[in-house]
Amino acid sequence: MKLQRLIAILTALLQRDCISATWFANKFGVCVRTIYRDMEALESAGIPIVTQAGANGGFSILEGYKIDKRLFTHQDIATLLTSLYSISGSLSNAQLNQTLEKIKALVPGEYLGAIELSSKQLYIDISSWHSNPLVTQALKTIQAALAAKRVLQFDYLGRHADSPGRMVEPHQLVLKESNWYLKAWCKQRRAFRTFKLSRMRNPQLSAEIFEPREFESGMADFKDWKSERSIFIDIVVTEALRELALDYCREEYMTPLADGRIAIHFPFIESDMGYGVLLSMGAGCEVLRPAHVRQELIRRIEQLRARYAPA
Repeated sequence: MKLQRLIAILTALLQRDCISATWFANKFGVCVRTIYRDMEALESAGIPIVTQAGANGGFSILEGYKIDKRLFTHQDIATLLTSLYSISGSLSNAQLNQTLEKIKALVPGEYLGAIELSSKQLYIDISSWHSNPLVTQALKTIQAALAAKRVLQFDYLGRHADSPGRMVEPHQLVLKESNWYLKAWCKQRRAFRTFKLSRMRNPQLSAEIFEPREFESGMADFKDWKSERSIFIDIVVTEALRELALDYCREEYMTPLADGRIAIHFPFIESDMGYGVLLSMGAGCEVLRPAHVRQELIRRIEQLRARYAPA
């Protein structure tokens, strides 16, 4: 990864006054000749590299150069480490672990302990409580396809109908609310589509190479999905359900009642998942209005009761 190595070399030179070619070669596992070529590449890019000969010689950046040598503060490095630790907890990737070690190797020894402590004061765990081996394997396959710019083939379990043999050009992996998605150009639909990894089966790399296309990053194409389907319903819950309700709505939607219960103007999407949320609250929750949501909830409760009724 020459570009990554060049960035790491530049970062080190911005932090320290003089570093030998041998030090760089040992850190990045390359020969000294490669480091000299890297320095030539940096010079070609306009970075004024100074070479000092002798036993204590090495490379540095010209004094007074307009780039601030303190471009990355200790807090900046701690923030980078915090982010990488969080990502590495969710995405098994040897390259991420190597990057972590490289960043730590560039920190002066006297500051490493303080930076490590600061970086571990915040840990963001974006991994799921229950790992799905199918998703884990799909992640590895998709990462390989992204790196090689190879067309990906898989079977897809749709909401209304399965779609075998999908052929896509993968462009971006997205983690949203503990679910992994793939943004890809679908060769059948001739348009970008977003695929949920948990619905993929048998992902495989094809021999076909593709050229990346311009696309909108993230889940922006899903941004209006909830607002278009969401309605507000009026429910009453017991105090014991306050914490659970706060997972789905803001506190300003809640009004304490004289009997100790809480009235909630509750955001709701009419789907199996939405009704599942209401059912998960059990007898401590009552839907007041609208009438059709209340009736549908009663129908589902009766259906559930019939399922468990003695034969």
